[in-house]
Amino acid sequence: MANQKKIKGVIGILTGGGDVPGLNPAIRAVTIRANREGYKVIGLRRGWGGILEIIRDPKADNSQCFQVLTDDMVNRAGRTGGTFLHTSRKAEPCGKELRPRTS
Repeated sequence: MANQKKIKGVIGILTGGGDVPGLNPAIRAVTIRANREGYKVIGLRRGWGGILEIIRDPKADNSQCFQVLTDDMVNRAGRTGGTFLHTSRKAEPCGKELRPRTS
């Protein structure tokens, strides 16, 4: 039988409110530790703006709104400034009408 890792869960990382020093190293540290502990890590692109653009349909292509984070990816990005996930200054989605869930 093939040696397959069981995923314990999924962790989402969102950066919002603008760039600050240290975001990429923080994303790197969380991703590497979570991957080592058996979690899958998803980076949510463009902060709250990216979440608000997600289409809640299993058939929809939402790949522009998130990316799976790997150790190699965050090791390269961890040495750069800002956030490679990008951010937005949109308010939290309180009061904003979200797209209806489709069945």
